[in-house]
Amino acid sequence: MIERPTILRELMNASILLAFVTSLLYLSGASYINSYLTQWGVESNLITPNIQEVLVLGASIWFFGGLYIVIPALILGIALLFYSYMLSDLSRSPLVRKIASSIYDTFKRKETEELKPPGIIQSIKGWSLQFVVFFAFLLIFLFLFGELLKFSSSQAVERAENEYIEFSSGRFSDTRIFSRKKILTISGVKREGYILASSDSMLVLYLLPKKSKGEEVVVIPLSLISEIKAEKNAT
Repeated sequence: MIERPTILRELMNASILLAFVTSLLYLSGASYINSYLTQWGVESNLITPNIQEVLVLGASIWFFGGLYIVIPALILGIALLFYSYMLSDLSRSPLVRKIASSIYDTFKRKETEELKPPGIIQSIKGWSLQFVVFFAFLLIFLFLFGELLKFSSSQAVERAENEYIEFSSGRFSDTRIFSRKKILTISGVKREGYILASSDSMLVLYLLPKKSKGEEVVVIPLSLISEIKAEKNAT
C-alpha cells in the first residue's frame, strides 16, 4: 500500500518552494534596481529599496521576461526540487515495482551469474545516473536564470536611457495629469528635476540645468528637502 505524505510534509514542501521563488523574485528585482542606478551613475549601495518594491519589480520582470525564459526556469526549478521526492514515492508503488521487476527479470535471464556486476558497482551506477541528472537540471536552470538576470539588467538600462531623453528634452511619450517634473526645495533653494529612486532616508534626483549649474544626478538625504511640488500638465 502506498504511503501517503503527511500534511506537515506537504506544508514543508510548499514552504521551501515559496522561499525559493521569493528568493528568485528578489534577485531579479535587485538586479534591475542595481543596473538602473548604475546607468544613472549612482552606486546602488547608497539606496536601500523597500523589499516589497524589489519583489514587485521582480514579478514584473518575470511577467515581461516572456514564456521562453521564466516558465522553463520555473518548471526546471520545481522539477529539480521534487526530483528525489517523486522518485521516493514512485518506488513504493506496486505497479512500478511490478514493471521494474519484469524489466529486471528479462535482462537477468539474458545474463549469467559470472557476468553480473557486483552490487557495489550497480550502486555506483545508480548514484552516477542521479548525479548526472541532478547537475543537468541545475546547469539548465542556472543558464535560464542567468538569461533572466540579463533581461532584467537590459530592461533597466533601456528604461534609464529613455528617461534621460525624456527628462532632458521635456517631451514625454505618455500623458499624465501632473508632470513628472518636480519643484524641490533643497536646503532653502528651489530646483527643478525628476525623482529617480528613493529609500527611507535618501532620494536620487536628476536635476535640470540652470544658469549657474549644469544638469546633474544627486543623492540627497530626505531631511534636506522641505518641499516637493508637481505642476499640472497643460491640456
